[in-house]
Amino acid sequence: MPMTPRKPTVALIGGANLDISALPHSKALMGDSNPGRILCSPGGVARNVAENLLRLGVDARLVSVLGDDAFAAALQQAATRIGLDLSACTTLPGQRTATYLSLHGVDGDMGVAVNDMDILEQLSPALLAPHTALLHAAQAVVVDCNVRPDVLQWLCTELRHPLLFAEAVSVAKCHKLLPVLGQLHTLNANRMEAQALSGLSIADAPEARAAALALHQRGVQQVVISLGTEGAVWCDAAGITGHRAAQPVAMASATGAGDALLSGLVYGQLQDMPLDLSVAFAMACAELTLSSTFANSPALGVAAVAAHLEYQKT
Repeated sequence: MPMTPRKPTVALIGGANLDISALPHSKALMGDSNPGRILCSPGGVARNVAENLLRLGVDARLVSVLGDDAFAAALQQAATRIGLDLSACTTLPGQRTATYLSLHGVDGDMGVAVNDMDILEQLSPALLAPHTALLHAAQAVVVDCNVRPDVLQWLCTELRHPLLFAEAVSVAKCHKLLPVLGQLHTLNANRMEAQALSGLSIADAPEARAAALALHQRGVQQVVISLGTEGAVWCDAAGITGHRAAQPVAMASATGAGDALLSGLVYGQLQDMPLDLSVAFAMACAELTLSSTFANSPALGVAAVAAHLEYQKT
């Protein structure tokens, strides 16, 4: 009998939190109560990437920590609905589940956010060690910079997975990557994070390409820098840089777009796409997500991405 090929497995380490997003109906007036919509949904960089990969047909396994509160119950229920495996997540009694609160403008772009991620300080190499077999068996490992520096060190010096993807997360957190840049397969960062990591100013795409090359020369095999409405630039393993312009979309919310981009990069690598094609696929994932009010677009899928890319050609 012909055997059904197994799905590729990706292990994801980092944030799993509840997202609370406020979207006012008109320009927010500070110091006052503003009519609008408030949405609650599962979030967290690693968790969002995991959900996106599931929608792209990849077997995603999340390794994180949860509290024993109502937010954790909501995350577990959501994971059951989409088939996300949380068996490698540790529940910590008496702890608050990570939470991300954001206020958006009428255009959907994020204005300000507050993240309560203290629980991730409990995610340690000792908690990861029991999952070493899972991490080694995965075709790729993704880590976000919500984790502690010693977790990054453990992944890079003890685990040493050949396909280690890192998400910079924020300017405040991305500095944790500086000691381990030479052990990363792919780094995903936005403009400000890339500036902080490279030490170079990024005012336009050519400067972003220079920063990507500089990070590659410091040991990262592949670098992708998102420039928002200006698209994305990359540097591949051969030191070749490129730029792809963004396609205009009707933006409902910016939350989750960067996570969708990383999901597309991971998927592209698993499909052995050259980096320029991976970036095109990843940007289509991000553009579909920008059109959704949720951090994970229900419309995301390989067929939807292909249709989006085909539409861009017309």
